[in-house]
Amino acid sequence: MKSMRSAAAVATLVLAVVGVGTACSVDGTEPAADAPASAAPGATTDAATSPTEAEGAVGAEELAVEAALRAYQAALATGDVATACGLNAPETSVQLVAAVLAAGGQVGTCEEALGAVLAQPGARETATEAASTTTVQDVVVEGLDATITWTSQRQGQTRTDEAALQSIAGQWRLVGTPA
Repeated sequence: MKSMRSAAAVATLVLAVVGVGTACSVDGTEPAADAPASAAPGATTDAATSPTEAEGAVGAEELAVEAALRAYQAALATGDVATACGLNAPETSVQLVAAVLAAGGQVGTCEEALGAVLAQPGARETATEAASTTTVQDVVVEGLDATITWTSQRQGQTRTDEAALQSIAGQWRLVGTPA
């Protein structure tokens, strides 16, 4: 769905987050090609809330990165925009607000921007589907920066998404899509 993918593009608001990887449309129109992207992954179910060990060695930081993604997804699935925004790096929240404003939304905060995105028809359902089907493929941690790659379902279609995170004051926060 346009609006979910778009909001997802600024933060991997998602993260995903929310669908991840496109520009935001809050009025049902196609967003501009140069609109900021956010990564807002979808949401999660109880079965998908705890990080799982993938193939190979997985350390505490990799598990913490996965936990941050899943917490973001869970927040979006339940409409907990305050928690989702708290998992964004500050600049990610600013980019999300700018994307929603550019798409014609009347918002001033991250919470209002995510609320506008999640209010779009089918957005919460898409977020829930994405979260409940997320399978983490890879987590790479390099110092205070990390990249996570996962697959999930969006409207019955398998997608592969990637998000960048940064450790800020000891908490992994979404900073968008990797460069």
